[in-house]
Amino acid sequence: MNRASLDRAYRATRYRVRLPGLELALRIGVRDAQSEGWLARLGGCRRHWALVTPCNPHSRRLMNWQNRLRHAGMEAGLRASGLVHHPSLHCDPSGQWPDEAGFLLVDPPHGLARALGRQYGQNAIVSGRLGEAPRLIYLGTAGT
Repeated sequence: MNRASLDRAYRATRYRVRLPGLELALRIGVRDAQSEGWLARLGGCRRHWALVTPCNPHSRRLMNWQNRLRHAGMEAGLRASGLVHHPSLHCDPSGQWPDEAGFLLVDPPHGLARALGRQYGQNAIVSGRLGEAPRLIYLGTAGT
């Protein structure tokens, strides 16, 4: 998949985040003040957040069991680190790409989300700051 195709796919994706008692839908380039409020109140976010998935590295589809193992590994690492995180599901509204489970990292230390994305072979991550629209951050592996 080339960079232009990846860009279209990522921007069309709905990033669903499960907070205690509530599910949010985030989109790249679309600021949602109400969702930001919930991220702060229920999600514990004070400054910034990032979405990372361990599934389907380099946009190559893995078997479901492989993605589940990768997800469990990332979750175990996040729990061990003590970093606040919430489950996410990255959904292609066209249904051409399978849903990918991941995590919303709350106020991660500088560089951690990118490092996790690279560790799990991702082309990109989604990053957000309170008061700004979420943005797509390529990790140097997508069509480069």
